[in-house]
Amino acid sequence: MIGQYVRMVADPRRMGTVKAARFDKDHALFLFQQDPRIEWTFPDVWLEDSELEVCARPEDEQVAGINDLTTRND
Repeated sequence: MIGQYVRMVADPRRMGTVKAARFDKDHALFLFQQDPRIEWTFPDVWLEDSELEVCARPEDEQVAGINDLTTRND
């Protein structure tokens, strides 16, 4: 999963890449780094695989729409 483009299941506006993995007893954790094009910032965070879903990297126009919606909803 390292290097793949993903989105957070709980908030699909949170998209980025998996930068690293670590294993904690029975499960793996993945370091999520948000796409820098998304203006609503979010710190890097360790998440379980069930909290992430692989997706296609959005085009710049799609990111602009996400940024616009986020600005209007916050």
